[in-house]
This record gives sequence, structure tokens and C-alpha cells, in this order.
Amino acid sequence: MNNKWNSSTKYTVIIILSLIIIWIVWMGRSLISPIIIAALLAFTLNPMISWLCDKSRMSHTLAVILVYSLLTIILIAIPVIAAPYLIRQLAGFSETVIGFLNSPGIPLSWSFSIGDITLSPSNWITNIDQFIAESIDTEDIDDIAGNALDFIAAFTNNMLWVLITLVTLFYLLKDGKKLKYNLLNLAPPKLKLEWEQLMEDIDNVWGAFLRGQLLLMLIVGVLAGLGGIAIGLPGAVILGVLAGLLDIVPSLGPTASGLIAVIVGLILGSTYMDIPNPWFGLIVAALYFLVQQIENIWLRPQIMSTRLSLHPGLIFVGVIAALAIGGILAGLLIVPLMATASILGKYFYYKLTE
Repeated sequence: MNNKWNSSTKYTVIIILSLIIIWIVWMGRSLISPIIIAALLAFTLNPMISWLCDKSRMSHTLAVILVYSLLTIILIAIPVIAAPYLIRQLAGFSETVIGFLNSPGIPLSWSFSIGDITLSPSNWITNIDQFIAESIDTEDIDDIAGNALDFIAAFTNNMLWVLITLVTLFYLLKDGKKLKYNLLNLAPPKLKLEWEQLMEDIDNVWGAFLRGQLLLMLIVGVLAGLGGIAIGLPGAVILGVLAGLLDIVPSLGPTASGLIAVIVGLILGSTYMDIPNPWFGLIVAALYFLVQQIENIWLRPQIMSTRLSLHPGLIFVGVIAALAIGGILAGLLIVPLMATASILGKYFYYKLTE
């Protein structure tokens, strides 16, 4: 049993194992997104668990259960508490838009055509009402049954992904350190210290970005919402929430949220400031520009420090490419992935050049 594999046997086994891994990943590709989300949440919550273990001397398992339970309560409480208020805000915003479209100063008789489709502002609301009425027409029982089944299937599918994410999150929080140690044990003895340093550097990069990004989203959303309320921006709370959510995508997200807010200000004006809409649009633009400058000049460097040493132009191009190829999740991950690639690139460069 002491026969050693020769080089060709080793390479053959490596190739076969690689093909099997690729096949498994391809077959389970639909599970990649919930697993990635669970890993990001676990990475974000791990410092809280470590803090509880250090300060209270409770066991790691008990700290995991406490933090996991707290996260579950928050995830349930936020929609229950915030949804009614946001719905009222959205309803008020919709009424403002409808009132604007129905105002005498708007040329509702104007229409335009795109190909064979003719659109007229005077018919927008009527068309929407007609669409809703036709969608709930009780005469077509088969369509109603089909829509109900589609809704149940979609709801079940989404709940399944939520369940997978939560279960994966629990076990990553519970056994994440064991996985890290197992990876380190795979390293040859001479490279173990180097691998440990690499994992620490990568951990610092991901921690600086993920936890910092969540805090930035909260601050930006609050600043944009309070600023919008102060100047009388219609739907200020909704637009503030949107600004916070879009800030998850660096560079592009803040620009998009600011553009949306400016358009709303130009069209609807202020709820209490008696100034022309163009001037109010400039005020809204100045508000969102100020929020972005506070974030970029003061908040982001303070919160994320200098660990993400990437050029802003490179980040912008990477985010655009990631959004086009992989969507929002890829746009979020691309920045720490680029920073990780930079760390590994330096390591390989020093190794290759000795």
C-alpha cells in the first residue's frame, strides 16, 4: 500500500476531480445566490458573535443562537413596522403624480407614437384602471386559477430560497471558524504562515467593505430622507429609502438615486416652498450632491479606511461590467473581489519574482 502515484496519475486525478466539481456547481447553480447571501451575512455578523464571546464569556454556540434569533426578529419586524408607513408614503406620492397629470397646465391632449403604439397622457390613468379591471375579471375562472397557481408557485419558490439562506447562515455562523482552520490545514507546512496572512488580509478587505457598506447605506438613506423632508420633496421617505438601497452599488447607485430625485423635484415641485420647479430641481440636485460629497469625502474613508486601495475609475468600470453580466449581486461583490484579486496578484508576483 506504499505505492506512490506518478505525475501522470496525479494530473489525471486532479483533472477528473475538477470536472466533477464543475459539474456539481453547474447542476446546483440555482443555489449559488442564496449561499452567497448567507456567506455575506455570516461574514458581517461574525464580529458581533466574537464580541459577545469575549465580553460575556458565553459559549460560541449560545452567541450564535442569540445573534441568529435577533437577526430573524429584525427581518420580521422591519417589514411589519415599516411597510404600512412606506405604503402610505407611496400612496401619497402616487396621488401627487396623478394630481399633476390631471392639472390644467399639463397638455393632456398631446400624444405620440412608437411604431404601431400611440400613447396619450390623458389616457394613462384610464388605461391603468382598465388593465387592473381586466386583470381581476371574474368571468375567466381558468385564468384566475392559473394566476393563483403561479402566485403560489412563486411564493413557495421564494420561501424555499429564504429557508436555504437562513439554514446555511446558521451553520456558517456556527462552523465558519472550523472551515477556515480546515483550509489552513490543507496548506503545506512551509506555506501555512503565508496562507494565514493572505486569509487575514482578504478578511480585512471583505470586512471593511461589507460592514462599512451597510453602515453607509443606512447613513445615506437617513440623510437623503431627512434632507428631502426639510425641503418639501414629494415622497421624501421613499426616495431616501431608495437612495440607501441603491448605495449598495458603488458609484452608479448614488448617481441613479440622485437623478430620480431631481426628476421628481422638477416635475412635482416642493410641497410647501413657493418657488418654480426648475429652481426646486436645482435645490434637490444640490442636496443629493451634498450627501454624495459627505459620503465620498468624509464617511467612506473613515468607515472603510484605506484597505480598498482601488482607483475610482477602475471601480466604476468594474461595477458597470458586473451589473451588465451578473446583476445587482455581482455589482455588490465586484469591489471586494477586485481587492481580493489585487492581494492575490501581489502575492503571486512576489512568489514568481522571488
